[in-house]
Amino acid sequence: MAEKQKVQTSTKVLCSKCGKDYYISFVADGHRDYFCDKCLKEMHHNRKKGNIKKVFDKRKKINVYEFICDLCDCFRRAVYSPEIINGNILCKECEAKKKAQDRKKMRKNVIIVKNVKS
Repeated sequence: MAEKQKVQTSTKVLCSKCGKDYYISFVADGHRDYFCDKCLKEMHHNRKKGNIKKVFDKRKKINVYEFICDLCDCFRRAVYSPEIINGNILCKECEAKKKAQDRKKMRKNVIIVKNVKS
């Protein structure tokens, strides 16, 4: 009995966002927009940005918060609810950096004057 050979179909399309040639593993119908892996990952990241999602972690048996920090642009999972400062969602590390910068700015505004006796 002859074995059937697997034929892998790939179609060359243009990425709708960046315009680069890209191969997909199915036959394209031409009626949709197609995106390369880089653009698709970036669009998915931008869609999650600005949202805090509360998820139950079955392994730890607690609620965790998933979010993307607006300063460092990293995906974070934390047991604490992230702080929102001026509409920006910040992780603990960036929050500490921001507070340190604010304290440093406030120190620059302090003027020390010596008492001069006449």
